Order: sequence, then C-alpha cells, then structure tokens
Amino acid sequence: MEAHGHSDAKDTLRRLEERLDRASARAEELLSEATRAAGKPPPAGWQVPGDDSGDGTRPGDLELLVQVVQSLRELIPAELQRRLAEALREVLLAVRALIDWYLERMDHRRAEPAEVQDIPIL
Repeated sequence: MEAHGHSDAKDTLRRLEERLDRASARAEELLSEATRAAGKPPPAGWQVPGDDSGDGTRPGDLELLVQVVQSLRELIPAELQRRLAEALREVLLAVRALIDWYLERMDHRRAEPAEVQDIPIL
C-alpha cells in the first residue's frame, strides 16, 4: 500500500511540475509579446495625473504603483491581456495544487500512529 501511495505522490508531483513548466513557458512568451507591444508611451503619456498642481505634494507609493500598472495596461492589447490573465490563472492553479498536495502530505503524516516503545523502569 505504501508503494501505491508513493507512486500517486510521484504522479501528482510530475503533473504539477508539467503544469508549472507550461505556465512558466506561456508567461515568458506573453511577457516578451507585451514587451514588444510596449514600445510606445500610453495614450495619456507617462506623466502622473495631478502632477501639475505645483504644490510639491506627491502621491503615495501605492497610488504610483496603481498608476504605473494602469498605464502599462493601456499599452497591452485586449487579446494579450486575456492571455496573460489565463497564464496567471494557470500559475495560481499550479500553486494551489502544490499547497493542496503539501497539506495532504502533512495530514497523512499526522494520521499515522506514533511509534511507542516501552521503557523499563529500574
């Protein structure tokens, strides 16, 4: 029975590794496509909205990050965005499968009875 469980674990790990490899390869392809497509500035330009106030205030780091992501998103065609989302979904599913496998392994270890040995008292 132990050999069968070991074989199942190996098959699960092999499938997980294949899935991660596919997701990684696809993400690399999509990233290179996005890089080629991002050769021009977004329609609104690279200027941060609200920069012309002249009062010296700057938006926070989170706001800047959101604005950069939105600017980059405008550069990427809708079809490529959809494909990137699918690749990200595959990566997240692979991570979830890895977490599930690890949790099952941990539960299996806990389910096995602990080895008990009598110690004589002298």
